[in-house]
Amino acid sequence: MASFFVDANTVISALGFVGNESLLLEYAHRGLCDLVTNEHVREEVRRFLERQPGLSPARRGQAMSKLAPRILVLPDPSRDDLAAARRKVRDPRDLAVVVGFQASGCDFLVTGDQEVRRAVPRALTTRQALRRIEAALRSEDLPPEFG
Repeated sequence: MASFFVDANTVISALGFVGNESLLLEYAHRGLCDLVTNEHVREEVRRFLERQPGLSPARRGQAMSKLAPRILVLPDPSRDDLAAARRKVRDPRDLAVVVGFQASGCDFLVTGDQEVRRAVPRALTTRQALRRIEAALRSEDLPPEFG
C-alpha cells in the first residue's frame, strides 16, 4: 500500500470540495493508502479554516476531527533540517513540507504546488496519486497467474 505525504492545499481541498482530494481522503479512510503530514501542514489547515467567515468554531472543529483518523500527523522538521534544505525551494513556507516529506519515509508527496512538484522528484498531483492507487487495486484483482 502506498503512503502519501499531503500538503495543506490538498487537505484544504479535500475538506472543502467534492473531487480528487476528497476521494484521496476517502481512500485513506477505507485503508487503501496511508496519508501522512506534519504539524506545520495541520496548523496551516487550521489557520485557513479560522479565516473562513461562514464557518463556526464547531464546524471548524468538525473539519479538523474529520482529518484525525485519516491522516497521521508527524512532528515538524527541526530548525537545523530546515536550514540545511533552504535552497531546495524558493518559497521558505514550502520548506517544512519538502523536508517533512523527506523525513516521513512516504512513497510520494501530494501537492497542488507546481514549484514543489518541480523541486521534489517523487511529488505528484492528487490525480496522479489516485491513478497509482487505482492501478494497484486493479493489479491486486488479477488472478495469481497474471501477477
